[in-house]
Amino acid sequence: MTIPLAPSAVDRYRRDGFYFPVPVLAPGEALACRRRLEAVEAAHGGQLGGELRHKPHLLFTWLADLVRHPAILDAVEAVLGPNLLVWSTSFFIKDAHDPAYVSWHQDSTYWGLSAPDVVTAWLAFTDATVENGAMRMVPGSHDEQLAHRDTFAPNNLLSRGQEIAVEIDEARGVDIVLRAGEMSLHHVRMVHGSPQSLRRPAHRLRDPLHPDVREAACR
Repeated sequence: MTIPLAPSAVDRYRRDGFYFPVPVLAPGEALACRRRLEAVEAAHGGQLGGELRHKPHLLFTWLADLVRHPAILDAVEAVLGPNLLVWSTSFFIKDAHDPAYVSWHQDSTYWGLSAPDVVTAWLAFTDATVENGAMRMVPGSHDEQLAHRDTFAPNNLLSRGQEIAVEIDEARGVDIVLRAGEMSLHHVRMVHGSPQSLRRPAHRLRDPLHPDVREAACR
């Protein structure tokens, strides 16, 4: 039985643009997901890329089941209401001492959707800590769309190295620290990013959900 988000949690999400932690999986279940991911990586010769990293719930039944987990859907429904659509999923994976990072950005800039009524459910398969490059978010930054530029930086995990073209006050950033099996929710316009991992590997699944949002153009 899952516990829905309390009204106070929904209020925090609407005020800050994000909310965490939300319990989803028991530690053993999170470990089982990690082992399945590692088995896929091993079968394909290393870290996933391309079609295996983006929308993998269309390829693997265990991920198709995971994105329909009652704890995920109940939390998202508390924010968006019923009639949900899973638009995409993706893995963001950092090995220990990996130079990979994610620059400050807003997902809404390049997803090409017709409305910003989108929530990303970010589920940790391993502990997400400051040392291994947990996400950082800037509270209240989801209220407006900011200008971006493409950098194509080689270690940026974003496809074009997208980054916000105005200065971000990093001192306001909040570290989204999660235990394995917990998730965070954030708005599609949330300013967020993550530094490189300095210690143990980090494996996380991103699962954007939204109600009846159309793509503005074919992608």
